[in-house]
Amino acid sequence: MPDDWFDDTRRERRSTVLRLLVAVVVLGGGYAGLCVWSSQHVPATVSLGGIPIGGMTPESAREAIARGSRSLLTTPIALHVPGREEAVQVVPRDAGLTVEPDRSMEGLTGFTLDPRVVWGRLAGSVRAPLLTSADDEVLTAYLDRLAPDVAVAPVEGQVTFPGGSVAVDMPVPGRTLDVAATKFALRRAFPDSTQATAVVRETPPTVSAEVVQQVGSLFGSTAMSRPLTLVSGSTRVLLAPAEYAPMVSVVPDGSGGLTPRFDEPGLARLVAGKVTVTTRAASSARWVFEPNNGKPRLVPSVDGLTVDEDAVAKRVVAAISGTDRTVDVRPAVARPPFTTEDAQKAGVTSLVVDFRSPFPTNDTTRTNNLVVAAKRINGTYVPPGGTFSLNAILGERTEDKGYADGTVIIDGRLTRGTGGGISQVSTVVYNMAYFAGVDFLEFSPHAFFIPRYPEGREATVYWPTIDNKWKNDTPYGLLLQTWVEGGNVHGRVWSTKTWDIRSVKGPRRDVVPPKTIRTDNLKCYPQQANPGFDVAVTRQWYRPGSDVLLRSEPVSTHYVPEDRIICTNPAATPP
Repeated sequence: MPDDWFDDTRRERRSTVLRLLVAVVVLGGGYAGLCVWSSQHVPATVSLGGIPIGGMTPESAREAIARGSRSLLTTPIALHVPGREEAVQVVPRDAGLTVEPDRSMEGLTGFTLDPRVVWGRLAGSVRAPLLTSADDEVLTAYLDRLAPDVAVAPVEGQVTFPGGSVAVDMPVPGRTLDVAATKFALRRAFPDSTQATAVVRETPPTVSAEVVQQVGSLFGSTAMSRPLTLVSGSTRVLLAPAEYAPMVSVVPDGSGGLTPRFDEPGLARLVAGKVTVTTRAASSARWVFEPNNGKPRLVPSVDGLTVDEDAVAKRVVAAISGTDRTVDVRPAVARPPFTTEDAQKAGVTSLVVDFRSPFPTNDTTRTNNLVVAAKRINGTYVPPGGTFSLNAILGERTEDKGYADGTVIIDGRLTRGTGGGISQVSTVVYNMAYFAGVDFLEFSPHAFFIPRYPEGREATVYWPTIDNKWKNDTPYGLLLQTWVEGGNVHGRVWSTKTWDIRSVKGPRRDVVPPKTIRTDNLKCYPQQANPGFDVAVTRQWYRPGSDVLLRSEPVSTHYVPEDRIICTNPAATPP
C-alpha cells in the first residue's frame, strides 16, 4: 500500500513537470514568433518627420518616406542674406540636399529578444526627424553660382577737390558669401524649416576710413589752402585752387594708402596760359662758305631761351603739395644740338677732297636739275659715325622742288624723267666719299658706261630704290661743298685729313661691242654707242705722307653695251 502511494506520487510529479515543460515551450515559441513578427514591422505609432509609417514593413515604410519627402525636396528654402531685402529661394533637390530613408529608420526594425524593445515596438509611440544628406560638391557649386549675386563690392573712399575745395567720401565695406558656413545653415534648416540665414563676411575697402580722412585733412587742406603765385621776372600772377584742382587727384597706391596724382602736362599748359614768357629758339653752329665758293667760315651757335614744361610742372606740383606757394617760371637757357664747341672739335679745318665732273651744257633742264641738287647738298655736315644718304637729303625729285625733265636710264635705254641728270651729282658725291676714305653702305653704278664718268668709280641714284649711302668712319666731321659752275659739277670735302687715298684702275675685260638699232617708233630716244665691259678699280689707303699701304679694296663693275639707237621717224619723241 505504501509503495503504491509512492509510485502514484512520483508519476504525478513527472506529469506536472512535463506539463510545465510543454507550457514553457509553447510560451517560448509564441514569444519568439512575436519577436520575429515585430522585427518585420515598424511599430504601430511611428512617424518620421511627420510621415506616419506605423505598422508597415520596412519596404513599405521606405516607399512612404520617399512619397512624403518629395514635396520637401521641391519646396524652396528662403535663404535670407544680411543686407539684402529679398530672400534667395533655394530648391533643396537642386542644391544637392536629399532625404535618407534607411538611416532615418535605423533601430525601428530588426530581430531582438529584449522584451523591453519588443514591448516598445508593440505598445510604444515613436516620433523622430528625417535624416538627410548632402552632395557636398553639388551644394558647393550651387552656392558658388549664387555668391556673385550676393556679393557687394566695397565702396572705396575718395578725396576730391570740387571747385578748389576738399571733399571726403568715406569708404563703405562690401560683403561676400561665406560658402562653408552657409552650407551648414542650409543643412540645419532642411527638411524641418523653409527658412535659413546665409552667412556673409565683410569685405574691407582697399583704403581704410582712417587713411582717407587723414589724406583729406593733411594733403587736401594743404593743396587747396591758397593760390599759387607764378613768377617770371617782374611778372607775378595768381593761380587759384579752383583753376588747378581739375589736374589734382588722389588714388590708391596699392599698399593700403592714397597718393596724390597730378596731370603734369595739364598743369604746364595751365601755367603757359597764365604767364607770357619770352623765348627764342636756339641755333646750332654751322659753316658758310666764303663768296665765290670759297673756304668755310664757322658761324657760332646761339643759345636759346625756353620754358622747360616738365620742370615747370614739377615746380607747380611741389608748390601745391607744400607750404611755399611760389612757382618760378622764368625761361631756361636752351643749348642747341650742335654747339660752337662741338664744331671746333669736329676738325673741319682743311680741304681734304676736291673733285669735279664735266657735263654737256646744251641740255638746260638737265643743268637746272644739277644746280638744284647741288644747292641742296651744299653745306651738309656728316659727324664722325654719322651716315650720309643722298635720297634722304634730296627727297623725291618733284617739280615743286624745282626739278625739271631730264635724261634718265631705265632698262638700259635713255628716256626723260623729272630730276633726270642728277646721277652726275651722285657720282661727284661718290668720289668725294671715295677719296675721303669712308665706308660705303650702298651704291649702284650705271647700267652702261658713260664716258664723262670715271670707269668703275661712279654711282647712280633713283628715288626711292637706289641710294648713295655711306658712313663717316673717320674721327673727324666732314663738311660737303657742292656747286655747278663752268660746265662742271664741283665737290669738296672739308675736314682733317685722315687718309691719302689712291685709286688704281685695271684693264677692261670681257668687252662686248654695242649693236646699232634703227627704229621708226614714235617713242624713241637716240643713243650713242659704247661697248660693254668689266673693270676693277682698287681703292688704297695710306696715311698722309706715307707710302705704306694699310688697306686695299677692289670693286668690280659690270657695264652692259650701250646700243646705238637711230630714230628714223622725224616725229619721234622720248618715251
